[in-house]
Amino acid sequence: MANDSKSVEVHKLLLKISKQNKHKDFYNYLKTTEIISIDSRLDKKISLQFFIVKTIIGQQVSVSAASSIWKKVEIFLENKNNNISLEALANCGLSRPKAKYIHGVINNTELQSTSKKTLQAMQDQKLSEFFLKIKGIGPWTLGIIKMFYLGHLDTYLSGDLGIKKRALYFFKDSHYMGEDYSPYRTYLCLYLWQSLSINLD
Repeated sequence: MANDSKSVEVHKLLLKISKQNKHKDFYNYLKTTEIISIDSRLDKKISLQFFIVKTIIGQQVSVSAASSIWKKVEIFLENKNNNISLEALANCGLSRPKAKYIHGVINNTELQSTSKKTLQAMQDQKLSEFFLKIKGIGPWTLGIIKMFYLGHLDTYLSGDLGIKKRALYFFKDSHYMGEDYSPYRTYLCLYLWQSLSINLD
């Protein structure tokens, strides 16, 4: 259970908002679930390129499969003597398209030269322009970068299947955008994802 003051403060605020908006099921869920900390989920030591690689690996595969492939890819990439070819990446368990995307990310000089501080200072439109031109990065991956690499607090992944499922359950609308919970929609996503671990249907 998170015990940092920010997480506790946001949890109280989400409870208040859910009550005000008569989101009864979500309110009851928040009352009984563990308080979530974003800070503990941030990848603070990983480079931007490695974070993107890890996120691309996680696209449309199970958590366990992604973790297994990432371990192989990480070990391979950390060995500076390795020739980073498409074939070598594919041998780590990556599909051909993902191997191609990751090869591009690793060799992207703009990613190499752009600091986290620079990215954190960018407005959303600029961030979108910066990342979405890179093959392998779409809206979902961009959202994950904003949440867990840059630490944005108001990112909502409306296209995520788990978010859609829980939005339909809690808010009666799978296309719900979470506007009521702004500027803390990243926390909203985390609570919605956390609720997938229990049977609510």
